[in-house]
Amino acid sequence: MNLRSLRIFRRIVTLGSLAQASRELNISPSAASRLVSLLEAELGLVLFARHKRRLELTEEGDRFYKETEHILRGLDEMSAVSRDIRQQTNNRLRLVTAAPLAMGVIAPTLVRMRRQGIQFECDINVETRFGIESMVAARAYNFGIISVPLENAIVELTVEPFLEARMGVLMPSDHPLAGQSTVAPEDLVGQPLVALRKGQRWRDRMDQVFSGAGLSPPIPYETTSTPVVTQLVRDGLGLTIVDRVCGRIRPGEPLVLRPLTQDRWVTYATIHPRGARPALEQNFVQSMREFITAERQSAPEVADSLRLINA
Repeated sequence: MNLRSLRIFRRIVTLGSLAQASRELNISPSAASRLVSLLEAELGLVLFARHKRRLELTEEGDRFYKETEHILRGLDEMSAVSRDIRQQTNNRLRLVTAAPLAMGVIAPTLVRMRRQGIQFECDINVETRFGIESMVAARAYNFGIISVPLENAIVELTVEPFLEARMGVLMPSDHPLAGQSTVAPEDLVGQPLVALRKGQRWRDRMDQVFSGAGLSPPIPYETTSTPVVTQLVRDGLGLTIVDRVCGRIRPGEPLVLRPLTQDRWVTYATIHPRGARPALEQNFVQSMREFITAERQSAPEVADSLRLINA
């Protein structure tokens, strides 16, 4: 497939103009138009509707762009990657994960590395679970961090579990249930609950907790983002079921995480393409384990809800 065709397609979509896209890529508008026609012929899709001198995405074009945007974005990074290879630079991490893991694990690990004097640059990318697995397998990223089991059994990946986190109920510290050492699913009946929408991983886990107890309480507040769930709890809208990784409590925050009465744990792993790993990646994993160790030492309840898996 012609890479120039893909590049001009993305530029037209993002810039909204064939003329502007062609100027940016230093080709003539007629050449840009031919590249678009070549791409449409190769794909068997009509990507743009032509209205006089304007191009507008068709329904097929819009879907193609949404499904391939991460690939198209990667094309723009190829020059930087090749430059790094030519210069033999090994100080850039490209990580991919979900948003709560980026906030709860990756960000504080990077801070720790910087304080240790490790020189590096970093791209933190947030993708869907399928995207994390697929893009790591395609070597678009150095590695990913994800909960297991994996969903895409087709891809070839090295999976290294490093952490288990106990599930619990996140709530304001002045909530009546905060005085309990553990919380049973029955305790949550009648409480306002905040959760992800059905079909997302943490919602599935919450539903399993309740169905295991023969319960199906209403959930009045739903969202598509785990960090938003945590914020809604922080703002006093309701309670949620999460672990200390995805529901990380910062020092001084008026929140508590009380473990479920029934012991339930989530396992997290790094996932890597097959083959050798650069030293910087190994430094990150070591610093991440050190960060988790420091977190466990900060308070007994944290130590009881996080446990490292031996390397």
